[in-house]
Amino acid sequence: MNLYQTSSPYSNIPVMVKNLLIINVLAFVATITLENSYNFSLIENFGLYNWQSDHFIPYQLISHMFLHGGFTHIFFNMFALWMFGSVLENYWGPKRFLTYYFLTGLGAAALHL
Repeated sequence: MNLYQTSSPYSNIPVMVKNLLIINVLAFVATITLENSYNFSLIENFGLYNWQSDHFIPYQLISHMFLHGGFTHIFFNMFALWMFGSVLENYWGPKRFLTYYFLTGLGAAALHL
């Protein structure tokens, strides 16, 4: 046993929550970068539009889950994902938690539409 072995501060975050945090932050950075560098808006192209709109495309039902409107929006969403998602994933396991994540995202889209 190594007495000097240190653990990472991120080692206690469950794997699915960690991956979702990374994906969401990368999508947020891509949103800012593409908007500022190429004048391409991920929000306009992948955000959720009303199903009767000409801009609605079915993949938006999934893609909207990874888009955020600003720093405070992503900060508090990711804080809640870390705080509540870690508990749920530790209790349910990664597969059931990921199913729950996508079902609640689809439920939010259905309520929005």
